[in-house]
Amino acid sequence: MEEQTNRTILMVALEFPPCQSAGVQRTLKFAEYLAELGWQVIVLTVDESVYVVKDQQISIPENIKVYRCHAYDSAIDFSVKGKYFAWSKVPDRWWTWAIKAIPLGKKLIEKYQPDIIWSTYPVSTAHFIAYKLQQFSKRPWIADYRDPLQCRYDNKVLKYSYIAKWIEKKTILHCSKAVFTTERAAQLYRRLYPDEQLTKFNVIENGFDEANFNDLPKLPDIENSRFTLLHSGAVYSQGRDPKALFEAIHLLKNEGIVDSSNFTLIFRGAASNHVIKSQILQLKIEDLIECKPSIPYKESLAEMKSASVLVLIQGELFNNQIPGKAYEYIRANRPILALTPKTSATGELYRNYALSRTEDNADLIKQAIKIFIENRDEYVDKPDVNMYSRQQKALELGTLLNELCLNSVKIIN
Repeated sequence: MEEQTNRTILMVALEFPPCQSAGVQRTLKFAEYLAELGWQVIVLTVDESVYVVKDQQISIPENIKVYRCHAYDSAIDFSVKGKYFAWSKVPDRWWTWAIKAIPLGKKLIEKYQPDIIWSTYPVSTAHFIAYKLQQFSKRPWIADYRDPLQCRYDNKVLKYSYIAKWIEKKTILHCSKAVFTTERAAQLYRRLYPDEQLTKFNVIENGFDEANFNDLPKLPDIENSRFTLLHSGAVYSQGRDPKALFEAIHLLKNEGIVDSSNFTLIFRGAASNHVIKSQILQLKIEDLIECKPSIPYKESLAEMKSASVLVLIQGELFNNQIPGKAYEYIRANRPILALTPKTSATGELYRNYALSRTEDNADLIKQAIKIFIENRDEYVDKPDVNMYSRQQKALELGTLLNELCLNSVKIIN
């Protein structure tokens, strides 16, 4: 561990426990590890009532001070009979958070005198709040973008992207550092903002937290007689489309390799929308697919460890990104089937993981599943996964924070 510090950080994040979201872990673990390094951690977030799905099993350490304020969810609170105007979600569904968060943030700055401000995407409003607080306090500011702004890679959201782009511009111009989870994403922003110093754009990858895998709950055993593919998380037609996987399973069923007695594909926490249902019915594989509701985080990790093969879908739309789940899959020490281009950031990550196969068309996916089934009893040796630990990533953040604090003191002096 690094030398202890007595500095203070103000973290601005919409998603924080008990929010049940994949993005929670990055913020929570950064906060935990920074507190262990001696930082006084102050978190500015929203009331728990804002979170549609909660996981009360995720605890917040007592030495982390959390301040919450109200926000409306425009997709719910401003809807009429379940419908709402698209512009009401600009720049995101929780833009009203800023109304109370900015004055509360100013009070927290006056009370705690933080050395640095940190804010995190994928909610643009968090960066807008941090921008206002940086202008008020003149403190160094790290903008944790994680992934690029959605309109930078998805043309379907360009219509109402002007405010999000304005916030992004203010963020990049005024933050001390912009942090991304892949080098590809950082390179994209170096090209978008060529007048900014290249060193402003930094990479701190996601990872897994070893403590999360301790004392996992015991789940009902998955039937050993059935080969189980598990996809944990949302699926949708744009970017995370399971169609090629369905076609591969259809081929395996027609060849007599799989049936409902020896095979199942579980979608955990993924609603089966009408498009997916239609694909499944058309291919006549409904007896091989199970869509199950979300479960608490620790239970989801336990389920990952019990599956035959873990499935990750990361389409071409997300070539510059690696989901946090990719690292939890690695720590689960199970074989991984990644439906992603081999040249994508996720494909490059799994290239170095011995228990993975990366394919992106039905025939190759079929062959990969067939190989996994034929060798299901041979996946005994576990590769070293320590290099993917989130603790190491938090140390990288700590180093970056210390450098900014020291430079800020020099400038003031």
